Amino acid sequence: TYTFQVTNTAGYDHDFYIGSPDDLKAGNTANLKGLASFASGTQSFQYTFDTDGPLGFGCTLPGHYQSMNGLFVIQ
Repeated sequence: TYTFQVTNTAGYDHDFYIGSPDDLKAGNTANLKGLASFASGTQSFQYTFDTDGPLGFGCTLPGHYQSMNGLFVIQ
């Protein structure tokens, strides 16, 4: 189990979710673990990795995912 602390200093909304790259790209966050959009400050949540992957992360707000995403390498 890991604790993620996500800081937003942009002054406009961002979110942060962990899930399949397909769900993240489509913005399907209903069943994903993460943080809903927030405009500033630091928020945290815990996540337990229980899958082999691939498992992605990113901001799912419209227009953000293309440049704000990545993959976890789970070994």
